[in-house]
Amino acid sequence: MPLVLCPITERDTLAWTRIRTLAYYGPLHVLIHTGTVSQSSIRSVADDRKNEIGNPNTWHWKVIDTNLPPGDDDPEDNGGRTIAIAVWSAHNLPRPLKPHGKPEDSSEAVEASWGKSTQPCIPPELRLDVLTAVLEPLRAAQHEIMGKAEPYLKLDSLVTHPEHHRRGAGRMLLEWGLNKADEEGCRIYLDATPVGLRLYKQAGFQVVKEVTFDMGKWGGAGTDWWACMVREARDKP
Repeated sequence: MPLVLCPITERDTLAWTRIRTLAYYGPLHVLIHTGTVSQSSIRSVADDRKNEIGNPNTWHWKVIDTNLPPGDDDPEDNGGRTIAIAVWSAHNLPRPLKPHGKPEDSSEAVEASWGKSTQPCIPPELRLDVLTAVLEPLRAAQHEIMGKAEPYLKLDSLVTHPEHHRRGAGRMLLEWGLNKADEEGCRIYLDATPVGLRLYKQAGFQVVKEVTFDMGKWGGAGTDWWACMVREARDKP
C-alpha cells in the first residue's frame, strides 16, 4: 500500500495550507475572499500554523503517497507526496492529552502551552465579516449538541488534494480519530459538507442538525449546507 499516515511537523505547514486552499475552493471560498489568495498570504498563513503543532489536545496528520516524489511544498525528505491532511482536537477533558510523538509534559509546561495565545494571521484578502457569519452558527451548533461537560473528540478539518480523491486517504485520516475515540471511550463530533457525508455515515456518524448559509445576503448566490454529525461512544477495548 503506497499510502502512509504520518504526523505533521512544522515543516509541513506549507503543504497543509496549499492542500486546504485547493480542497476548499468553490463559491463559498470565493465569497469569503476579495480576490485570489496571494502566494505571500499562503506562506504567511503556513508560517502562522507552525504555532499550532504540538499543542495539547490537538493532533495533526498527513497521508503521503510513497510512490510519488515530494511535492513542491513538501520537505525534501518527506518520503513521498502529501495528498491529504486532518486536524483533530479533544474537548471538555479534565486534563490535557499529549500531542502525538511527544514525551510526557510537566504540569507547568502543559499549562503554559495550553494558556498561550497568539494573534492569528489574517490575510488581507479575507472578508472576516463573512467568515464570522459562516462560523458562528457552526460553533453554536457544536456547543448546543456537545455541551461543556462530556469529553469528546472533534474532527476540525479533513481535506484531500483534488487530484487524489477516492484513494482511501480520507478514510485513513478518519480511522485514526475513530480509534482514538474508542480508546478514550468518547463521542466524536464533526461538520460535514455534502462531499464527505457518505464517508462519515459509513463510519457510524449520524446527522443530528443541519446548518445552512445564505450566500445571497453577502453578495453571492445560492446556499451552502453542513451536517452536524455525531458518532456515539464505543466501549473501551
